[in-house]
Amino acid sequence: MRFNKLLLTLPMALSGLLLLTSCDNNQSQNGKDQLPKVTVFKVKPLDYTLKISLPGRVVASQIAEIRPQVSGIILNREFEESSNVKAGQSLYQIDPAIYQANYDSAVASVASAKANANIAQLTLKRYAGLLNTKSISQQEYDKAAADAKQAEASVLVAQAAEHTAKVNLDYTKVYSPIDGYIGKSSVTEGALVSAGQAAPLALVQQLDPIYVDMTEAATRYNKYLQDENIIYEPAKGDNVELFFNDGSKYALPGSIKFSDMTVNETTGTVTLRSQFSNSEGKILPGMFVKPQMTLGTIKNAVLVPQQGITSNQKGQYTAKILTSDGTVEYRQDIKVYTGVSGYWVVTSGINIGDEVIITGLLNLTSVEREAEKPKSEQKSIKATAIGEPELLSQEKLDNLIKNSVK
Repeated sequence: MRFNKLLLTLPMALSGLLLLTSCDNNQSQNGKDQLPKVTVFKVKPLDYTLKISLPGRVVASQIAEIRPQVSGIILNREFEESSNVKAGQSLYQIDPAIYQANYDSAVASVASAKANANIAQLTLKRYAGLLNTKSISQQEYDKAAADAKQAEASVLVAQAAEHTAKVNLDYTKVYSPIDGYIGKSSVTEGALVSAGQAAPLALVQQLDPIYVDMTEAATRYNKYLQDENIIYEPAKGDNVELFFNDGSKYALPGSIKFSDMTVNETTGTVTLRSQFSNSEGKILPGMFVKPQMTLGTIKNAVLVPQQGITSNQKGQYTAKILTSDGTVEYRQDIKVYTGVSGYWVVTSGINIGDEVIITGLLNLTSVEREAEKPKSEQKSIKATAIGEPELLSQEKLDNLIKNSVK
């Protein structure tokens, strides 16, 4: 009898055990299903190229305003308008007649002064012999010596006048002082010009190389200088790219020539000058362009989607991190350096390898309340990630940076 009762109770016990196990599994599964569902972004180290786009205007590397240095009538214009000229090339011929006459007169004056000086020297030598024989007085000899010196001085005066006349004669030919491009002439043959007149006859501009003057707020530029070798490694060599207003890119890169140390009192900006090769003459003075300057590279940069970074009542940047055991960790006082197309570059508060929660944040508001409590009273809050963590590749980042500064 006992054996029969045992056979009857054993199946019932086994079925009860299986039922309890099934209930435990269901409760565990139901508990996991009840956790907030989130998606995460996994931080990986990337090289962030720090670029800035600045307003720029093209200026010639050298500008020469051609003005006459003597007055007269223009006889000839000796260049083609809108062409390239060389240094020393003749541009205008001013009527030289009066200046040639003045030069010829000055040459004759020099010859006359030299003749007088020669006579004075011969007289002085003759008086020296007479003085030895007491044929003339000392006073007469001294006067002859003074006359000789005066004659020599007259030669110098005449030679100076000759040089002035020669210079003025040479100035009747107006030359280009530099190599460059010359535009239209403001005068024609027959026009009367004056020495030192306000209006230039023409303008010669050196276009190769050519400069692009860029402006940046003084406070921002000072911040860039402070961050060199701390936040980013400064770029070397040609670090300026040039874009025209139609969006096309200039083929050759440029380099920074200098940065002005004076702040414009009206705009609060500083000027940075970049230099470009312009052998084909595609960059013209006066053009407004869009230069892009590469400051440097942030090595192993931490980039996080902007949707994963929020701010609290104190104005601090905050984020929620999903740890490996599913616990949600609340991070405060995150430092953000810059941003690009939906991503923040974070300098502190988030580390490489962290999984930042980017969706489902509304279901985790209790995390912030728990963070306000003392650590001994805080309760851990867990969440479950949906799918694989999102990632940002180096190629995608480079494209984002390239498109963001256009």
